[in-house]
Amino acid sequence: MGNEPADLGALDDLDKALKLNTFLVDYYFMRGLVLHRIGRTDDALKSLKYFLEVRPGDTAVPRILSRFEEEGRFLGDVLAGRPVVSRTASSMRDLRTALALPVFQSLGIKGLGKVKSSPSGGLAVADTLGARLWIRKPGERSFSGIDMESPVAVLFSGENSGVVLLESGKVLSIGDGGEEPTELGELPFSPSDGAMISENTFVAVSAFKRKAGIFSLPDVSLVSELTFPETEHPFEPAAAAVYGEWLAVADRNNGAVFLMSLLERRALFSFKADSPRDLAWSALGDLFVVHEKGEVSKTTLSFETMEAVRSETVIREAPGAWSLFSLEDRVYCLDVAGFSLWEMYVYPEESSPAFLSLDTPSVRREEDRESFLLEASVSGPYSTYMSKNRPVVTSVWNERMLTAGFRFFGGQTAGPAVFFLPPGRRTADQYHEAASGKEVLQILGKLWKEKKNRLTDVVAASSIPFSQEEMKQLAGFCLQNGIRLFVFCDSLSPIPLLRASALTGGTPLFSLGGELPGSSSSRRGEVRIPLPSDETSSGFPSRSVLSVYMDIGSASSRDWMPLWPDLL
Repeated sequence: MGNEPADLGALDDLDKALKLNTFLVDYYFMRGLVLHRIGRTDDALKSLKYFLEVRPGDTAVPRILSRFEEEGRFLGDVLAGRPVVSRTASSMRDLRTALALPVFQSLGIKGLGKVKSSPSGGLAVADTLGARLWIRKPGERSFSGIDMESPVAVLFSGENSGVVLLESGKVLSIGDGGEEPTELGELPFSPSDGAMISENTFVAVSAFKRKAGIFSLPDVSLVSELTFPETEHPFEPAAAAVYGEWLAVADRNNGAVFLMSLLERRALFSFKADSPRDLAWSALGDLFVVHEKGEVSKTTLSFETMEAVRSETVIREAPGAWSLFSLEDRVYCLDVAGFSLWEMYVYPEESSPAFLSLDTPSVRREEDRESFLLEASVSGPYSTYMSKNRPVVTSVWNERMLTAGFRFFGGQTAGPAVFFLPPGRRTADQYHEAASGKEVLQILGKLWKEKKNRLTDVVAASSIPFSQEEMKQLAGFCLQNGIRLFVFCDSLSPIPLLRASALTGGTPLFSLGGELPGSSSSRRGEVRIPLPSDETSSGFPSRSVLSVYMDIGSASSRDWMPLWPDLL
């Protein structure tokens, strides 16, 4: 257990040990740690409580129990669709500096349409009046220009592929290979914006015709015309953004944003927004709005009670602010001339849990003393915020507080992703059929025993049904083991799956083609803990547990591991 704390086989080993010694009280303690590592938090809590009934005087386990309960509550709130209250930091940056563009590249925007990002970090800037589409592929610095008739927006489905909505209503297809765009069909109106819903459907809105509809791909057929409540002034849908099962539409003429359930195909509620021009969802479901008068606001929503719980202005002076787009956990706003960029990221309003995962312990002798070395990954909803703060690490082992340090590894290449698809969809080495969340967890457990730390990315189709407990276990497993969870949107994506993905650093995917983002958003590094010269190991796991406390700004993370240096 010391070498692979997340190994699912550890539960079998513990059960065998209990059969050999039925008085092994520490079985419940170690079992609780393993259950927590594989996402079974509720079972882990029960096991730790059993341990405390026999050893009520233990000092380490109550702290572990309290932390597991805190993480469980936070994860439960996120998956239930409850609001995640946060603050927003913003700054204005030069476009060339922010995107690391070549010195001599200038987009020269004449009339900006919409700016969109791909799941893997590509960007598309539509110059509607300039009749030019600018695309920057993931990993590249410069934009490439494509001449076309008045592009309005690009709806990415893959790394660089997707569809382009033209002002004339024509819909073009662009591919990853740089081939010439091909015409797929034509919308019944001149679009003002659009967004992908699933791999084969998208929504388009028209401020000119005051209409909105859902269309299929690749034939661009009308699936459903969307209707909205009667308004005081003529309906003017200037922008649209999709977050799983929810469609947000900005009604510029009535100063409102409508939230429509794509499951029920009707608007369920709305909130006031002064002359909204564009919309963008954050990874966890905050809705950012850019307004005509040059402001950007953020509205926090409750998907559980279907209401807007808080709205705040996050940028008060953004002259010329025009279009919003998201990258990872950041939201950007580009000005109408394509010169300036405002960057926004969320951070905890108060202390918020992050998720620390320790693995691969070893002991190294250096400078005439021994040190614990442990690999670690840190996951959570505030990755940009955490990247701007220095980790503060402390540790306790054998009832002694020890100094500790942490260093992040350099850029890492993710291993091959594992895909879970519904039966009959597709099979290959990395594709696995699963009809339910239970099957996903069973297959994932077997794969983890085989691949262990080589498993870094998991992709689950949104059409696979998960119970609430199964989703919580999947999210917990990924968070506790530094795995990114991506959502393949073969249908409407449930909010719990979408939010679980956001917590782990994953994103929605609208195509099985292309590559996932190359570096993991769960930040991996190494914890180094110099041991005291007079170190002695205790025979009791609860006394020999290594406690590691890592605070990165207001994001706190904790993990525990029983360690005996003489066994490593």
